[in-house]
Amino acid sequence: MKKAALALTLSLVFVAACKRGEQPATGTAASTAGYGKDKPQTRSAATSTAPVGIEVGSTMPEYSAMWLDGSKFELAAKRDKVVLLNIWATWCGPCRYEIPELERLHTQYASKGFEVIGVSVDEGGPDVVKQFVTEQKITYPIALDPEGKIANLMNTSVLPTTVLIGRDGRILWKKMMVVTENDEELKKAIESAL
Repeated sequence: MKKAALALTLSLVFVAACKRGEQPATGTAASTAGYGKDKPQTRSAATSTAPVGIEVGSTMPEYSAMWLDGSKFELAAKRDKVVLLNIWATWCGPCRYEIPELERLHTQYASKGFEVIGVSVDEGGPDVVKQFVTEQKITYPIALDPEGKIANLMNTSVLPTTVLIGRDGRILWKKMMVVTENDEELKKAIESAL
Protein backbone atom coordinates (compact mmCIF):
# COMPACT_ATOMS: atom_id res chain seq x y z
CA MET A 1 0.00 0.00 0.00
CA LYS A 2 2.86 2.36 0.85
CA LYS A 3 4.45 1.63 -2.55
CA ALA A 4 1.22 2.53 -4.34
CA ALA A 5 0.86 5.78 -2.38
CA LEU A 6 4.49 6.67 -3.02
CA ALA A 7 4.12 5.85 -6.73
CA LEU A 8 1.01 8.04 -6.99
CA THR A 9 2.74 10.92 -5.23
CA LEU A 10 5.81 10.58 -7.45
CA SER A 11 3.60 10.41 -10.53
CA LEU A 12 1.91 13.69 -9.71
CA VAL A 13 5.23 15.40 -9.00
CA PHE A 14 6.84 13.97 -12.13
CA VAL A 15 3.93 14.89 -14.42
CA ALA A 16 4.45 18.53 -13.57
CA ALA A 17 8.19 18.13 -14.14
CA CYS A 18 7.80 16.58 -17.58
CA LYS A 19 5.54 19.05 -19.31
CA ARG A 20 7.39 20.43 -22.32
CA GLY A 21 7.65 24.09 -23.12
CA GLU A 22 5.96 25.34 -19.94
CA GLN A 23 4.01 27.80 -22.05
CA PRO A 24 0.57 28.74 -20.81
CA ALA A 25 -2.32 27.92 -23.09
CA THR A 26 -3.78 30.87 -24.93
CA GLY A 27 -7.35 31.33 -26.04
CA THR A 28 -9.57 28.30 -25.69
CA ALA A 29 -7.24 25.68 -27.16
CA ALA A 30 -4.38 24.21 -25.14
CA SER A 31 -0.90 24.21 -26.67
CA THR A 32 0.93 20.97 -27.46
CA ALA A 33 3.96 22.85 -26.11
CA GLY A 34 6.50 22.57 -28.86
CA TYR A 35 6.69 18.86 -29.70
CA GLY A 36 6.84 19.65 -33.38
CA LYS A 37 5.42 21.86 -36.03
CA ASP A 38 2.58 19.56 -37.10
CA LYS A 39 -0.92 20.24 -35.85
CA PRO A 40 -2.76 17.44 -34.02
CA GLN A 41 -4.72 15.31 -36.47
CA THR A 42 -8.47 15.16 -36.14
CA ARG A 43 -10.89 13.02 -38.06
CA SER A 44 -14.63 12.95 -38.05
CA ALA A 45 -16.28 9.97 -36.41
CA ALA A 46 -18.96 10.22 -39.09
CA THR A 47 -16.50 9.14 -41.81
CA SER A 48 -16.13 5.59 -40.49
CA THR A 49 -18.02 3.00 -38.49
CA ALA A 50 -14.88 2.62 -36.34
CA PRO A 51 -13.84 6.20 -35.56
CA VAL A 52 -10.17 7.02 -35.76
CA GLY A 53 -9.04 9.02 -32.77
CA ILE A 54 -7.00 9.14 -29.62
CA GLU A 55 -9.53 8.09 -27.01
CA VAL A 56 -10.14 4.62 -25.60
CA GLY A 57 -12.37 2.73 -28.04
CA SER A 58 -11.15 4.66 -31.09
CA THR A 59 -8.97 3.18 -33.80
CA MET A 60 -5.39 4.38 -33.37
CA PRO A 61 -4.42 6.78 -36.17
CA GLU A 62 -1.71 5.71 -38.61
CA TYR A 63 1.79 6.45 -37.36
CA SER A 64 5.33 5.85 -38.56
CA ALA A 65 8.80 6.80 -37.36
CA MET A 66 12.32 5.34 -37.43
CA TRP A 67 13.59 2.49 -35.29
CA LEU A 68 16.72 3.13 -33.28
CA ASP A 69 18.69 1.18 -35.93
CA GLY A 70 17.50 3.56 -38.69
CA SER A 71 14.92 1.29 -40.32
CA LYS A 72 11.32 2.42 -40.78
CA PHE A 73 8.76 1.75 -38.03
CA GLU A 74 5.12 1.44 -39.09
CA LEU A 75 2.66 0.98 -36.25
CA ALA A 76 0.18 -0.69 -38.62
CA ALA A 77 2.74 -3.48 -39.24
CA LYS A 78 2.34 -4.49 -35.57
CA ARG A 79 -1.32 -5.51 -35.94
CA ASP A 80 -0.31 -9.11 -35.21
CA LYS A 81 0.51 -8.04 -31.63
CA VAL A 82 -1.04 -6.24 -28.71
CA VAL A 83 1.15 -3.13 -28.36
CA LEU A 84 1.83 -0.92 -25.37
CA LEU A 85 3.06 2.29 -27.04
CA ASN A 86 5.02 4.46 -24.60
CA ILE A 87 5.93 8.08 -25.47
CA TRP A 88 8.99 9.16 -23.48
CA ALA A 89 12.30 11.06 -23.40
CA THR A 90 15.69 10.45 -21.79
CA TRP A 91 15.49 13.69 -19.77
CA CYS A 92 12.07 12.83 -18.29
CA GLY A 93 12.26 11.63 -14.67
CA PRO A 94 8.89 9.82 -14.66
CA CYS A 95 9.87 8.07 -17.90
CA ARG A 96 12.96 6.70 -16.18
CA TYR A 97 10.89 5.64 -13.18
CA GLU A 98 8.55 3.44 -15.22
CA ILE A 99 11.20 1.60 -17.29
CA PRO A 100 11.45 -1.40 -14.91
CA GLU A 101 7.68 -1.92 -15.05
CA LEU A 102 7.62 -1.62 -18.85
CA GLU A 103 10.46 -4.17 -19.00
CA ARG A 104 8.56 -6.51 -16.69
CA LEU A 105 5.39 -6.31 -18.78
CA HIS A 106 7.32 -6.77 -22.03
CA THR A 107 9.01 -9.90 -20.69
CA GLN A 108 5.95 -11.34 -18.94
CA TYR A 109 3.59 -11.18 -21.93
CA ALA A 110 5.96 -11.37 -24.95
CA SER A 111 5.28 -15.06 -25.57
CA LYS A 112 1.56 -14.30 -25.90
CA GLY A 113 1.96 -11.73 -28.70
CA PHE A 114 2.48 -8.60 -26.60
CA GLU A 115 5.12 -5.93 -27.18
CA VAL A 116 6.11 -2.72 -25.46
CA ILE A 117 7.35 -0.12 -27.96
CA GLY A 118 9.01 3.02 -26.69
CA VAL A 119 8.86 6.16 -28.83
CA SER A 120 11.54 8.65 -27.83
CA VAL A 121 10.80 12.31 -28.54
CA ASP A 122 14.37 13.33 -27.71
CA GLU A 123 15.76 16.00 -30.01
CA GLY A 124 19.43 15.20 -29.29
CA GLY A 125 19.84 12.55 -31.97
CA PRO A 126 19.98 8.75 -31.97
CA ASP A 127 23.33 8.49 -30.15
CA VAL A 128 21.88 10.03 -26.97
CA VAL A 129 18.96 7.58 -27.03
CA LYS A 130 21.18 4.58 -27.88
CA GLN A 131 23.46 5.37 -24.95
CA PHE A 132 20.47 5.74 -22.61
CA VAL A 133 18.93 2.45 -23.80
CA THR A 134 22.24 0.67 -23.19
CA GLU A 135 22.71 2.21 -19.74
CA GLN A 136 19.14 1.37 -18.69
CA LYS A 137 19.32 -2.14 -20.24
CA ILE A 138 16.06 -1.58 -22.15
CA THR A 139 15.20 -4.67 -24.20
CA TYR A 140 11.93 -3.58 -25.79
CA PRO A 141 12.15 -1.86 -29.20
CA ILE A 142 12.65 1.90 -29.38
CA ALA A 143 11.55 4.24 -32.17
CA LEU A 144 12.81 7.80 -32.64
CA ASP A 145 10.50 10.75 -33.17
CA PRO A 146 12.53 13.94 -32.58
CA GLU A 147 9.84 16.06 -34.26
CA GLY A 148 7.27 14.83 -31.73
CA LYS A 149 4.75 13.69 -34.36
CA ILE A 150 3.38 11.08 -31.96
CA ALA A 151 2.85 13.66 -29.20
CA ASN A 152 0.95 15.87 -31.64
CA LEU A 153 -1.01 12.88 -32.92
CA MET A 154 -1.95 11.91 -29.37
CA ASN A 155 -2.59 15.58 -28.49
CA THR A 156 -0.39 15.41 -25.40
CA SER A 157 2.33 17.54 -23.86
CA VAL A 158 2.71 15.20 -20.88
CA LEU A 159 5.48 12.63 -20.70
CA PRO A 160 5.17 9.78 -20.36
CA THR A 161 1.97 9.03 -22.25
CA THR A 162 1.13 5.38 -22.87
CA VAL A 163 -1.59 3.63 -24.88
CA LEU A 164 -2.49 -0.04 -25.20
CA ILE A 165 -3.48 -0.96 -28.76
CA GLY A 166 -5.30 -4.18 -29.60
CA ARG A 167 -4.72 -6.38 -32.63
CA ASP A 168 -7.67 -4.68 -34.33
CA GLY A 169 -5.94 -1.29 -33.95
CA ARG A 170 -8.28 0.02 -31.26
CA ILE A 171 -7.04 1.91 -28.23
CA LEU A 172 -7.89 -0.24 -25.21
CA TRP A 173 -6.25 1.76 -22.40
CA LYS A 174 -4.55 5.15 -22.11
CA LYS A 175 -2.59 6.94 -19.41
CA MET A 176 -0.92 10.36 -19.40
CA MET A 177 1.44 9.74 -16.50
CA VAL A 178 3.69 7.03 -15.08
CA VAL A 179 2.83 3.38 -15.60
CA THR A 180 3.05 2.21 -12.01
CA GLU A 181 4.07 -1.19 -10.72
CA ASN A 182 1.30 -3.80 -10.92
CA ASP A 183 -1.36 -1.45 -12.34
CA GLU A 184 -4.43 -3.72 -12.12
CA GLU A 185 -6.40 -1.81 -14.76
CA LEU A 186 -3.56 -2.13 -17.26
CA LYS A 187 -2.98 -5.80 -16.40
CA LYS A 188 -6.68 -6.59 -16.97
CA ALA A 189 -6.65 -4.70 -20.28
CA ILE A 190 -3.54 -6.56 -21.49
CA GLU A 191 -4.84 -9.98 -20.46
CA SER A 192 -8.24 -9.31 -22.02
CA ALA A 193 -6.59 -8.22 -25.30
CA LEU A 194 -4.37 -11.28 -25.43
